Amino acid sequence: MKKTISLLLTACLVVCLLCACDSGSSAGGKITGIYLSPANLSYQNMRPQYNYYLTTFTQQELTLMDDNTYCLVISASTFSALELAESTNDAKGNERENYITKIYGTYTSAVNDLDEDLLDVTLSAPTRVVKSYDQTYWLDTDAWTDNMGKLVVPPTGYDDNGQPIRDENATPWTAQQYLESVTLTTTTIQVNQKTASFDFTDFGV
Repeated sequence: MKKTISLLLTACLVVCLLCACDSGSSAGGKITGIYLSPANLSYQNMRPQYNYYLTTFTQQELTLMDDNTYCLVISASTFSALELAESTNDAKGNERENYITKIYGTYTSAVNDLDEDLLDVTLSAPTRVVKSYDQTYWLDTDAWTDNMGKLVVPPTGYDDNGQPIRDENATPWTAQQYLESVTLTTTTIQVNQKTASFDFTDFGV
């Protein structure tokens, strides 16, 4: 379905992210810092296999707690055939998917040797993942169901529109299987305590 979107999308993402990690999460300590990445725009041409291209806006938020737990939030919106207006903030495109993923775990940190404003943070493997995907489903590894397990089984292929093809008879994944699939390819980052920010990072999620 055609939708008109605004370039204020990035600002909306920030608002959503700031509300994302609450005190009811498995990261249960007192917040010591909330750090935002800049927005990232990526482009993927699906031709010649599929007749469309994708533009994705992504932003990240990292919340650190005084009990050495963290909550990493990754929020993304993807559009195909995106057209940006030259003289206004409007844009047109086909909305493809949206998701917010919250990743919880423990971390260690140390002040950077060369710049006291920087904190070197090492994130452990996830201990909990909460995800809301494209207004179609949500999952939480701390409240797992067989239906969630069916949704995360890898697809057997993709149709002509790039949509995943799933085996309805596949054995549902367990919460542990899903947790193990969510690996952070980058585990050590630097956060700037002065600007409450960090560089956009490819976590592989």
